[in-house]
Amino acid sequence: MPSRMLGSVAILKSQSPHLMEELYIQSRQNDQVKNLVKLRERKYRERQSRYLIEGLREIGHALTAGLEITHLYYCSDFFPSDLHATFIAEHKDAAKFQVIGMSPDAFTKASHREGPDGLIAIAMQQGNVLADLLLDEKPLLLVLEGIEKPGNLGAILRSADGAGVDAVILVDCVLDLYNPNAIRSSQGLLFALPIVSTDRDTLTNWLDVKNIVGCATTPGSKKLHWEVDYKQGLALYMGSESDGLSDYWLEKATHKIRIPMAGQADSLNVAAAAAVCLYEARRQRAKID
Repeated sequence: MPSRMLGSVAILKSQSPHLMEELYIQSRQNDQVKNLVKLRERKYRERQSRYLIEGLREIGHALTAGLEITHLYYCSDFFPSDLHATFIAEHKDAAKFQVIGMSPDAFTKASHREGPDGLIAIAMQQGNVLADLLLDEKPLLLVLEGIEKPGNLGAILRSADGAGVDAVILVDCVLDLYNPNAIRSSQGLLFALPIVSTDRDTLTNWLDVKNIVGCATTPGSKKLHWEVDYKQGLALYMGSESDGLSDYWLEKATHKIRIPMAGQADSLNVAAAAAVCLYEARRQRAKID
């Protein structure tokens, strides 16, 4: 199969007239490979307004959500199933984004994962604002203050999706939503939920206008997590891993709840606590679905 060069990407021209030319990256020193490595860092994601999505499941969720993907890179040597080859075949001729093959050496450098499945995409960042949220009359919202660990955020988003949360709101959050570890730990469900980043004053005013009740989780409360009415329009406040909720949200909350602990620990990891409370909300709300 003869080849020619276009910029830093080789174009392999098929000997069959029925097959299209294929973009292919051979060298790990290729500029696009270097850029994929750069996009692991927040400063480059912010400069380019782009981010990485790695893995078939995660890319599939992004496409289902209608997110804009600009490039799809693949290496068939790493494909663990025929589904991956079928996925590439379906998108090669779609002309929605560039589909570029890579050598195993180039893909290994570009991949952020141990045991990659041979697929990496670049997508455009698409921020949401509170005004964009389309909510039911009595929504269930999850408000996360100061979450720091991408793994925890990803696990929380999986629980939020499973429990039927209407939206997740990150308030005064230092964590980058597009961190590759957050995307991976959410298994791509980060794309399935409306997620908004905002500040506490803007959020407080918006909740008041929407008549949404606040419920704070804190070990100091006497009320247990199943004793609050989750069927009303409610925002569940969860705090950071190290400090919990700030006094600001504890004072704003109409309800304060705790999860009972039988052992010596006084609280659960924030991801586990979110799952416990959200599935109690799901249990109560299932009666009115």
